[in-house]
Amino acid sequence: MKRTILVLLLFAVSLMTGSCTKPDYKKLVNDFIIATSPIKDFEIREVADTKSAQWKVVIVYTKEGASMMPVAFFVSADGKAIVPNAMVFSDNKPVFERQLLPEMGKIDFKPSDKDRIIVNPSGKTVVYMFTDPDCPYCQKARETLKTYAGDYRVVLKHFPLEDIHPGATKKAIAEQTEWLKKTRKDLARDADIMALAQQIVEEDTNEARKARIEGVPTYVMGDGSLKQGLF
Repeated sequence: MKRTILVLLLFAVSLMTGSCTKPDYKKLVNDFIIATSPIKDFEIREVADTKSAQWKVVIVYTKEGASMMPVAFFVSADGKAIVPNAMVFSDNKPVFERQLLPEMGKIDFKPSDKDRIIVNPSGKTVVYMFTDPDCPYCQKARETLKTYAGDYRVVLKHFPLEDIHPGATKKAIAEQTEWLKKTRKDLARDADIMALAQQIVEEDTNEARKARIEGVPTYVMGDGSLKQGLF
């Protein structure tokens, strides 16, 4: 699964201050990013407490394509130290455990679903899952789906990432071909079935690019919002 890592020049920095007032944690992090990072498009969301009175966490979202990716900045309570993009521990335990999820935006079109592979067809809510046959995270999600019987009707979409998984397109076409052999009894010739399978994989890939999807597995929810992660 592709993740954004905010590259910073300093892992931790000591900040000098002569004020006795409560530190402005957002401003400290804002100034730190500007001074030490090439990142220009970012949004500071909130200052959250941690399990340690010695640390605050400032949650920042950075823009990558159509997505907003979260990064946690730990700031000492006195405002004199910042630890970016790493966990702070107290007594060998993380001081902040909330999961920060990327925000991937929404699509403005309905993905194609005709002749696609369906998981849990009795589900009431449709979700589209873009997947690569060689992606280990996709494989874990697909393994979970083998016994899934929840509310979602999962429509599998193909997004083979040839750059990192050479041959993934052929595997996707082969999987789609096997599905069509079971579901399209009107197609008698293997050549016709394979041609349709190839067309479907191409359509799915084009839709993934249109949605500016950059990693898999990625899900398109009912409202068009994009989400990543294991199912």
